[in-house]
Amino acid sequence: MKLSAILVDDERASLDALRVKIQKVAPDLDVIQTFQQPTEAVAELAHYKPDVVFLDIDMPGMDGFTLLRELGSHDFEVIFCTAYGQYAIDALRVSALDFLLKPIHEVELRQAIDRLHQKRQHREFLSPNANRSIPSAHALFNKIAVSSLRGLTFVPIQDIIRLEADSNYTTFYLVDGRKIVATKTLKDFADMLEPLNFVRIHRSSLINLHHLNEYVRGEGGTVIMCDGSEVEVSRREKQHFLERIGWS
Repeated sequence: MKLSAILVDDERASLDALRVKIQKVAPDLDVIQTFQQPTEAVAELAHYKPDVVFLDIDMPGMDGFTLLRELGSHDFEVIFCTAYGQYAIDALRVSALDFLLKPIHEVELRQAIDRLHQKRQHREFLSPNANRSIPSAHALFNKIAVSSLRGLTFVPIQDIIRLEADSNYTTFYLVDGRKIVATKTLKDFADMLEPLNFVRIHRSSLINLHHLNEYVRGEGGTVIMCDGSEVEVSRREKQHFLERIGWS
């Protein structure tokens, strides 16, 4: 499937470097236009109708997020390309397809473009009346930025077993046995992850259903995760949880 792309970056060197890498790793993606001025991109994007826009964030006059707000609804995917990792959570909130840190590595670029093809193929099976405003797993990139006391860690979503609240902090439990303490509340992460097969089972617990091994009945019940951890299901969340696993 031949797809089209537009590149938006205020630095000419970055535009040229990205175009060369796209031509190298994805000859099936046609770069039809580039823009150094975000205001010009806003005026012209509707005319070109690209499948994807590779979008810088930190640009003079208008940043990448403002550009998207100015456009309003759009039919293209967005892959952010930036030197600043702190924008990752904001990128996730606007349902970016991917988030690439400069200097962009060819392997990560190819993976992002592969996700673009998967997303476009997926849409062919959607009903014409489907609500496309709801983000799906295909619509979001596969890592989440976790801000900790140490810095910013990019965690593959599929590696997260569960999250546990601790006041204003959240602990991530990962498949490799690691724990990461994030400096955000559980609600912040729940808002982002619940569309991606995560479910709140307690005011202090959010689990990844991909790593759910067993549900033990009880007043609220208990779940057993793939790492053997047992987590209480609250009475308040029980019905919602059972609906999510198809057992209501």
